[in-house]
Amino acid sequence: MQEIGILGAGLIGASWASFFAAQGLNVRIYDANAGVKQKALDVARANLQRLVDLKLLTQEAANHGQENLKLVDSMQELVSGIDYVQESVIEDYAIKADVYREFEQYAPETAVLGSSSSGLLMTRMQSVLQHPERALIAHPFNPPHLIPLVELVPGAQTAASTVETVKAFFVKLGKHPVILNKEVPGHIANRLAAAVWRESLALLDEGVASVEDIDAALCQGPGLRWAMMGQHLIYELGGGEGGYQKFFDTIGASFEEYWNEMQTWTTIPESAKEKAVSGTQAYLKQKSRSEWTAWRDEKLARIQQVLREE
Repeated sequence: MQEIGILGAGLIGASWASFFAAQGLNVRIYDANAGVKQKALDVARANLQRLVDLKLLTQEAANHGQENLKLVDSMQELVSGIDYVQESVIEDYAIKADVYREFEQYAPETAVLGSSSSGLLMTRMQSVLQHPERALIAHPFNPPHLIPLVELVPGAQTAASTVETVKAFFVKLGKHPVILNKEVPGHIANRLAAAVWRESLALLDEGVASVEDIDAALCQGPGLRWAMMGQHLIYELGGGEGGYQKFFDTIGASFEEYWNEMQTWTTIPESAKEKAVSGTQAYLKQKSRSEWTAWRDEKLARIQQVLREE
């Protein structure tokens, strides 16, 4: 797949455009909002140069990527002769249905449609398609041009060959795709993040610690391991010679006590929102938002460089 379409050019779409262009692919960018589309092109170009600064891309590859980015003015121009479309429009079933119908008016039957949706179900989205077998969720983690994860979620009518084709495509491009065997709202990563976020908010709301210390406890402890291993492998190693079974037998019971004490609310209390906003603003004052973003991207790049080492 060489001809790539970016359908929806907001924050995620622009980052996707950066990623595909960095891999030497031809990238067309389309958004119904002309201003958003132009901004996406500017952001994608800036991201390519930033990848050079981060030593994740050569200047030659970035220059080639710049040449491969192209704005288009219609859905027809976007998908004519296209191989793969990465859809990143607003998270709304009705809006996606309209976009999908228009996509199918012009797209060749061989074109694959991947959605960046973070929580919607592909079975429902693909129901408006005449060729639903070529559509699936391909959900990135933000920012897509830096973080390798892509969650592939087939709908009820997605062909197994489509999943395998898209998986091979992303592996070749250096991504790390994971495949869900069944649809669940939020997929895998955001559900795990949601569980951690709720407890982080609860600890703050109950006055256990400050925003800064709660974040530090996460990134200076388990976060370091999470960069290399998931929770199952962490506790397999945590069990020593007895492995995961020993961990269950010796430490697992203490987690039951934690769970009994944890909040299970499904609506965020206003008090937690207020404390989270005010507490976060207090300790972010040392840098501007753009400086924090640059700091994040540099750290992500360095972590990935280390993880790529044998």
